[in-house]
Amino acid sequence: MSDINDHIEKEIMLRLRKGESRAFDIIFHLYAKRICHFAYSFLKNKQDSEEVVQEVFLRIWKNRKNTDEYYSFKSYLFTISYNVIIDKFRERLKDKKYIAYLKDNAITCESDIEKKIDYSDLNELYNNAVELLPKRRRIIYKMHRIKGLPYQEIAKKLNISPKTVENQMTSALKYLREKLGPETLASVLFYFLIV
Repeated sequence: MSDINDHIEKEIMLRLRKGESRAFDIIFHLYAKRICHFAYSFLKNKQDSEEVVQEVFLRIWKNRKNTDEYYSFKSYLFTISYNVIIDKFRERLKDKKYIAYLKDNAITCESDIEKKIDYSDLNELYNNAVELLPKRRRIIYKMHRIKGLPYQEIAKKLNISPKTVENQMTSALKYLREKLGPETLASVLFYFLIV
């Protein structure tokens, strides 16, 4: 946690694992506004951003017994937040009016990323990076990201544990972030969600 030292962070994580609501409150007060701003930077909608914050902290509370005090909580929090934002995009994309809005605004808006990167080049860069993943990891990644299968279903189809699927996805995303850079990866994922 950025505002406290590692020893205190570990103590708060231990207390959270035990179900102490005070530890949860501390985490909420430290990160709720940051997550809301982060979500808003993608979603551009205050209500959706607030819903992301609620869902992130709901997931943290539900999974509190699985938190590891030796794992970076900020990384854990970012991963959950990013996944909830992606889920929110998917939810929005079921709305035909929202898709029309995106298409209309995509034509008239130019972001810094669009100025720097041609999407066909971006697509090629992304596909090349995915193809460099180890075979099993690549299969899992494509099943989840392209086919949209949940971890449980992937685990069942491949006869492996859901935790293995989760670990493989974590490794794949880490590799892609390193290979593409976080801004490029976010651009790729955003592009594939809205186009």
